[in-house]
Amino acid sequence: MQRNKLIANQSVFHIPSSKVRVQYLLDLRNVTFSPIHLVIAPNADIDLLIQNGKHDLMLEVDIADYVSGKIQFAMFGENKNFNWQASVGSNVNLEAAIADFTEGKGRVNIAFEMLGRDSQVEWRTAALASHQDRKFYSVNFTHKNFNTYANMTNYGVTEGQSSLQFTGTGHIINGAKFSKTHQSAKIMVFDEKCFGRADPVLKIDENEVEASHAATVGRVNEDHLYYLQSRGLTKQEAKRLITLGYLQPIIAYFSDESIRELLSQQIALGNES
Repeated sequence: MQRNKLIANQSVFHIPSSKVRVQYLLDLRNVTFSPIHLVIAPNADIDLLIQNGKHDLMLEVDIADYVSGKIQFAMFGENKNFNWQASVGSNVNLEAAIADFTEGKGRVNIAFEMLGRDSQVEWRTAALASHQDRKFYSVNFTHKNFNTYANMTNYGVTEGQSSLQFTGTGHIINGAKFSKTHQSAKIMVFDEKCFGRADPVLKIDENEVEASHAATVGRVNEDHLYYLQSRGLTKQEAKRLITLGYLQPIIAYFSDESIRELLSQQIALGNES
């Protein structure tokens, strides 16, 4: 798959309007300046792949009215310090996902300001923490206008002596009537010395809204491991199969076959101890 590579003009990247879906690549692996600005024009229909870089990065995004499509983050680098701040216009319809299966340490902060009315964003996180990894994810939606919708789903696996934490915040401010904010988080813990934590937060300042949250952190089912080993798999193969099944939905979300294959390989490497 050949994507249109975005080229910066004085640290600003532009995506123009389009009548059909266009595929773009924002490759940050060799970018050293920060903050980075991404401007998505009205009526753009996008399939955007973002790859993180070697340095701490701040990405500020302006999403204009009537933008639609999907945004995919592939966290391949060891540096996990990444900040995304997006302002969302009216009548926007986006799906967004981030996958992080490589070793590393750091903090990822994702923030959406739902400024325009009648907009919706579906967000998915999938992260694997293994060995000595220390990973922290914060995903936040602030609803500031009528009839906005946000749904975040955060999935994670922690192994070895690693730690993985999810914090999700849905904030509906006074006046943002008929808005809806939902979130769920699940972390599967494989080993005794690893750590997982999920903290969902709701801040509701308006009455005529919908809001929900759920969080689960738990050990892997030993019966599942035993059954797979009884079928001839080694313990590492069984762990890889369970982890792949747990994180597979996010892999299927990525459009590029080469990216999907690489993500599957990274899960296998993470399970090696």
